[in-house]
Amino acid sequence: MNRPAPGAIPDDASHELRLVTSQGPHGPVVALTGDLDYESAPQLLEALPKIDVPDGGGITLDLADVRFFDSGGINALLRARTALQDRGADLAVRRLSPVVERIFRITGLDTVLIPDEPPGTGTGTDPAAG
Repeated sequence: MNRPAPGAIPDDASHELRLVTSQGPHGPVVALTGDLDYESAPQLLEALPKIDVPDGGGITLDLADVRFFDSGGINALLRARTALQDRGADLAVRRLSPVVERIFRITGLDTVLIPDEPPGTGTGTDPAAG
């Protein structure tokens, strides 16, 4: 039986980026689950333009279940924000997972994409917990 090296991230579906779109009170909400990184960022950037956004509205990204977030994820969020602004829409974020919240705070992204909840209120799982 092959076991991953200590500290290695298992190669399973739990790390693949999954997007589920629903209708929220202020427009579409896209819940992300898995890793938002260099490899998965194009998936997000391809999905957002296909979502119907009402005039003057926007898209909210729910990041509670993002397990891994790197510079590719940061870049994707900034590019998504710009693309939506070009369409006359906004990008909002909510329920940051602990790993996303930390990166937002370290990079200052929390001053550009301001979460709609105070820090520490995300309901994502602790990535250090396994």
